[in-house]
Amino acid sequence: DISATSSFGSLPHKEDHTSTRSQPPKMNSSMASGLLLDLEGQARETDESAYARMADESGESQGPSTGKVGRALIVASSIGACGMMALAAAPEGQSVDTLPRLAVATIELSSAEAKAGTGSFACELISLFVLTSIFLYGAVKHGWAGFTYVSKMQGLPAPSFFGLISVMILYGGPLLVLYGAATTQPLAAIAGAILDLIWLLLATVLGHALPLKKCEGMEATRHSQAIQGNVSLMGFHIFLIGMQLALITKHTPIVGHFSASCNQMAFAVKEAGLCLAVYIWLKQFVQMGASGFAGVAGYFGIPSPKLMGLGAALTLLFGSLALVAAPLIPQELASTSLNLPALMSVLSAASLIVFMLFATIFGHVFPMRKSDEAAEKGFQMNCIMRNDSIIGGLMFIIVLNAPYLL
Repeated sequence: DISATSSFGSLPHKEDHTSTRSQPPKMNSSMASGLLLDLEGQARETDESAYARMADESGESQGPSTGKVGRALIVASSIGACGMMALAAAPEGQSVDTLPRLAVATIELSSAEAKAGTGSFACELISLFVLTSIFLYGAVKHGWAGFTYVSKMQGLPAPSFFGLISVMILYGGPLLVLYGAATTQPLAAIAGAILDLIWLLLATVLGHALPLKKCEGMEATRHSQAIQGNVSLMGFHIFLIGMQLALITKHTPIVGHFSASCNQMAFAVKEAGLCLAVYIWLKQFVQMGASGFAGVAGYFGIPSPKLMGLGAALTLLFGSLALVAAPLIPQELASTSLNLPALMSVLSAASLIVFMLFATIFGHVFPMRKSDEAAEKGFQMNCIMRNDSIIGGLMFIIVLNAPYLL
């Protein structure tokens, strides 16, 4: 969804929920999947009033509203994240080996780690909060009632149970990631990342891959772009798992006896995650190229559209390749005064963040402000949240590597 052109063309048809009890609204499986995974794309009117209205029209009860509870939980989550940042402040004299940070994969903890103060640790937690924010957004937006309704439309048994499980996953994954990073508990962070991965996989298959086979035009384009974004988020979570595998020691509960194997796996897991993370940008580079981005820049009236288009294309290509290649640089180059792997990681991630900011503002924020359609506004908000989480993954890479440049 980084292509600004995806925000234009034929708008999604707004659903009509004004029918009477004698003519209850019909919803096929594709529409239900879109509701279930609205945080991933295919916006619908999925707020609680819409659920309640559809339930009333069909003569079925949806259970208690969870809007206030959801909002209270997200506030509590934010406060909890701030509390974790405070706990993360390492006291004086604490061994650097206990800090949950590693820079690039080829570098071991060294004296450079001591330069990373508690401020960078707080930034690390903030970046992880941004990375997982899309899940919290989905939990608050839909709530238990919303996911219960969609589970019923999907024909699942015990829809209330599946609705509860959905909300627990969406809240539990991010909180476990933050808790694990703040308290140096790698297993907790890994468990949280796995929960997020499970949700992303289900969201991608049920919400986009299957509907993609049955649609065309702008709707198909949006499904395709949502899949690319989800794959990127999967990559950043796999990268996070690799980082935590490197932190497992013989004192880690349950898996301490396998610490050596976990540490050896860490590099490969991180590289696999980076390869998936850059898929979205390499895909857009191939699909659009310099001419495509120049057309987008011209549409929005950006000066020197050809130059901007060329710059965008080169940013995607070299930024992606540098992000993947940085950990592969030999140890000898990493130990010099100019830490080349860390520098490449920081510069490539920063350049991709700039691109994502432009794409989000011009491709989604402006169209959302101009649109009067509730469904279109919802779709653009989902895209903004997805891009926000991807930016969080890039922020995480910068925070991990920046201390090695100080």
